[in-house]
Amino acid sequence: MPNWVIEGVLATSPRPGYRPGPEHSVPRADVDAWANDALRFGIRSIICLISDDQFYLYRRSLPEGLLAYYAAAGFEVAHLPAIDGLTHPYTPEEYEQAWRAFQALPKPVVVHCSAGMDRTGRVVRYICERLDQDTGAQAAR
Repeated sequence: MPNWVIEGVLATSPRPGYRPGPEHSVPRADVDAWANDALRFGIRSIICLISDDQFYLYRRSLPEGLLAYYAAAGFEVAHLPAIDGLTHPYTPEEYEQAWRAFQALPKPVVVHCSAGMDRTGRVVRYICERLDQDTGAQAAR
């Protein structure tokens, strides 16, 4: 389930029900299992990077929508959508928005796109760079 980047602070994950290959509707049981795993890891917040082009996978099993499901399950949620497969999915302003969301959300935070690699990796790398900058600035004081 979650993969710690900074244990107890920041993790990555694929979206609930992700499987390589053709995308199919995700059963509620898969989403429930994902959420239960996240709760067992102590995850308190989610930064979801998937956009409308992938939310359709949850329409049958989650009529309320994936983000509403997360909130009802007790997670704080930030949504920073980007279409899958883009070479440059985020602008500098959107990376800053991800940083601000991370700062505001209760920790630990899990970040996910679909596979939990490309979009997630870019956002998590940015957050880690900002954390390093802040740590360096605090040490210099």
